[in-house]
Amino acid sequence: MEHSSAFLKNAPADDVSEQAIYWFALLLDGAETDQDRKAFARWIAADDANRQAFLEIEHLWAGTSSLDMSARTSPIGRRAFLGAGLAAGLVGAAGWYGNVIPHYPFADFSVPKGERRKFTLMPGIQAELASQTSLSLARNDLGQTGLTLHEGEVFLEHDGTQTGFFVAAAGGMVRPREAARFDISHYDARAEVISAQGMLDVSADASSVGLGQGRGLSFGPADMGVPYHVDLAMRLAWRQGRLVFVGERLDRVATVLQRWQPGKIVVLGEALKQRPVTLVVNLNRTGDILPLMGKVLNVEVNQIGNYLTILRAA
Repeated sequence: MEHSSAFLKNAPADDVSEQAIYWFALLLDGAETDQDRKAFARWIAADDANRQAFLEIEHLWAGTSSLDMSARTSPIGRRAFLGAGLAAGLVGAAGWYGNVIPHYPFADFSVPKGERRKFTLMPGIQAELASQTSLSLARNDLGQTGLTLHEGEVFLEHDGTQTGFFVAAAGGMVRPREAARFDISHYDARAEVISAQGMLDVSADASSVGLGQGRGLSFGPADMGVPYHVDLAMRLAWRQGRLVFVGERLDRVATVLQRWQPGKIVVLGEALKQRPVTLVVNLNRTGDILPLMGKVLNVEVNQIGNYLTILRAA
């Protein structure tokens, strides 16, 4: 199989912008082969959306395109991709506006990327919001007051005085039976709830599960998971300003890290994605972690401003 075919296989098939960025990463260091250039030309020719995505990046980088896209079936030569407008181009082409403005600008409570804050949401309800979290007050048909978690992660302390209190996320509902302390996160259309103290009732997909202390549950709009044991100290370490990973896949680590620092982190190659990683991240110094990981894991780290970091085997 061609090197480029294996490379593109790692790109999300339904995300043209990310495919364009993967091609950018392949061509970034000028080490592509003639086969790579031919495969790139075929990708450009396969769908006008591919061509437009790449042209948009190109125009936003330098103001004009230096690639001749008119001869769409011929190999496309190498160019130096690092230009003054690179970061802005990546934001525009890939649609990562969430790193610049909130996804939910009208949320009642929100925290920007890289920060965490505490709020009193209502009498008897204290909350600590993680990086890039948005939530709003909500009321159901019974007149009960609760929250809608739009995205992100929040740790809640409920003293039991707000009867009927609930948290809605990812098509499901979480209700503390009495006083409780629990964490709930909502990313990529799924939610996870963790009970740190007290009993919770979790309902989704027309079913309900009771969740006791030290247990977690993942659920989605049409998928109720199965409860599992959670290491509370490790999973909730973000509240003490740390992220703790023990034997986690590198792509999973990258996904969590990019919730706490600007930009997108892309891991290239299936073997690298699956590499186990054990580390503790100081959330006050997240900018140091990727260069350090590069040295420790012998991984090449290409950081393009604050908008894109590419990790690949050295």
